[in-house]
Amino acid sequence: MPSILLDTGVFRVTVRHVRTNRQGSSLFYHRRIPDALQSHYAGKKFRRVSLGTRDIAVAAPKAAKLAAEDDALWASLRSEEGQRARLTTPQVREAARALLASLGLSSGDLTKQSTWMNGPDAGEVMEDYLAKRHGTAYEDIRHDHRMPREAHEAFWSPVEHEAFRILKDDPTKPRRLLSDALAVYLKEHDKGGLPKFAGDTERAIGHVFSIVGDFPLNTYRRDHAVSVRDGLLKGGNKTATARRRLNTIKAVFNKGLIEFNMGAHRNPFEKLTIAKEAQDAKEREPFTLDELKVIAEACRIKDDDIRHIVALQADTGARLGEIVGLRAEDVVLEHETPHIRIRPHVALGRTLKTVHSERDVPLVGVSLWAAERAVKASQGSAWLFPRYAENGNVKANNASQTVNKWLSKTMKLGKTTHSFRHAMRDRLRHAGVPEEFQNLIGGWGSRTIGQGYGSGYLLRQIREQIGKVV
Repeated sequence: MPSILLDTGVFRVTVRHVRTNRQGSSLFYHRRIPDALQSHYAGKKFRRVSLGTRDIAVAAPKAAKLAAEDDALWASLRSEEGQRARLTTPQVREAARALLASLGLSSGDLTKQSTWMNGPDAGEVMEDYLAKRHGTAYEDIRHDHRMPREAHEAFWSPVEHEAFRILKDDPTKPRRLLSDALAVYLKEHDKGGLPKFAGDTERAIGHVFSIVGDFPLNTYRRDHAVSVRDGLLKGGNKTATARRRLNTIKAVFNKGLIEFNMGAHRNPFEKLTIAKEAQDAKEREPFTLDELKVIAEACRIKDDDIRHIVALQADTGARLGEIVGLRAEDVVLEHETPHIRIRPHVALGRTLKTVHSERDVPLVGVSLWAAERAVKASQGSAWLFPRYAENGNVKANNASQTVNKWLSKTMKLGKTTHSFRHAMRDRLRHAGVPEEFQNLIGGWGSRTIGQGYGSGYLLRQIREQIGKVV
């Protein structure tokens, strides 16, 4: 029976796969295992995992994540490719490795490269173990030459099947799944420890798991990649979103192929085309000058963290994520040219879109007011907007949803937070600001070789240019 997340008396919101033992105890992920797959779970009929919380609102997304992982795994186990590769659960793989270790065996011991000069070989060790475990019925069938091999293999548990597979693995070419490539990709990527980056990457690979399955890297084919692409597009994603996720999938594959010495196998996601790519993109309209004035006045009246974020964007042209991720130390007010320092704090979860995004932007107009108010409001916090930023997690998407809702519902403007950035570009162009200064203010484009020499423009010079539009 689904758990109740919200009940207003008029409508009810429920959550699947969440249960509790008794009132006030921690919640559990509880789900029936399909009959055909119960052998992979030692005959258990249900999956039960503690969610580590009593709060149903916190438990709901955790349960949804586990359900998605189970759906993907079960699809892999049911598939022809999965059965051919004898896929099983991660728990069974670990149990098989533990069994082999207890018997003094390891991966590849049944390959031609393995030699046993003293004592029984790996096959004899395993058969001795199986005879003791399954008794005389197993021994009788195994020694009856009229019986097919499948007859005595039917006695084996999933752990024992996996143990034999590991023993037959070439130790120089161990089987590596896409999930293994994902793990090494996140482990070795500079941003792998950041929740948003890891979540985005796992979400992209999750599409492969759910549409195709989690298979050994060298078993994926081009038609699998095409199925993933088509699935992304049928799911309602814009072509730009589909491309971004396909690029992530391609990067994870490439990392796995390199790290696991599988360079001879071609990445099936390479050069995957998308019909009519970018033709479904909607042109973002910039805010007009009149709209900017109305927004600035509304921000001064409301005077809270969301309006401070909006006002900072309006007269700096910065991305919303760049504003939300500001540290208090990045706001420099005691200076002849008050400014914000847009820079990365990778160890704290604050990253920038490109290397050219790092810059100092003078504060003028409503952005100067917003910076002063935000600094005062955030006293005692290292982050300028602690509601949306904390060590290891800058929640720009959450802030974006709130800002866009305010712009749409309250201000009645059919534009998004990114329209501030487009508006700043237009304002700078219309004021005749040189492109080099435009790029310095907005963090657009890339620097030329000549721009790389010297210490760059003074802040007051940039202030003079941005002052032309505010």
